Amino acid sequence: MHPFISPNGKKIYFTAYDSDFENGKIWYVNRFENSWSNAIQLDSPINDDKVFYPNQANNGDLIYFNLSKSKTYYAPNKNGKFPEVLEMEIEFGVHGFISPSQDYLVVNSRNKEDDKRKDHDIYVYFKEPNGTWTKPIKLGNEVNSDFHETAPSITPDGKYLFFGRYNEEGGLSNFYWVSTEVINKVRPVGF
Repeated sequence: MHPFISPNGKKIYFTAYDSDFENGKIWYVNRFENSWSNAIQLDSPINDDKVFYPNQANNGDLIYFNLSKSKTYYAPNKNGKFPEVLEMEIEFGVHGFISPSQDYLVVNSRNKEDDKRKDHDIYVYFKEPNGTWTKPIKLGNEVNSDFHETAPSITPDGKYLFFGRYNEEGGLSNFYWVSTEVINKVRPVGF
């Protein structure tokens, strides 16, 4: 689940579970001229725990969510390897997806402004010059609704935000997309 094509197009990262859906790990396949390799489990401390939702910035840093710790992490790219994992110091959110240039991170989380609502909305964090993250900013009504929004992702060119919305009978979701101008509208001055 959660396939992601690397920015250079040479790998597809994805999450695979064991037969009991207990141990999510990040795997990848390599692109050949006319085919793909067999699946390879990522050799990294990332997979020392139950993880999912891998994605990458243009510089190759890998972002993912640790299900056991309920936190977003990143692994700096070291010549195509990921020997170190670091927690992203953000307040909340799952399905963290980094922008191609790493200047912002989108997440979904339970609606924080209304304790009576149980649905998730999409928020954005902007990277401070010192590498920390701003407070989360809820995206507006062009994205969020009274339904559950989830799994935000940004296109490789940085122009569009895709996300799921559970607005079908039976708990099914639909895919939506909008211009990333919705993010620029809430971007603080100077970011």
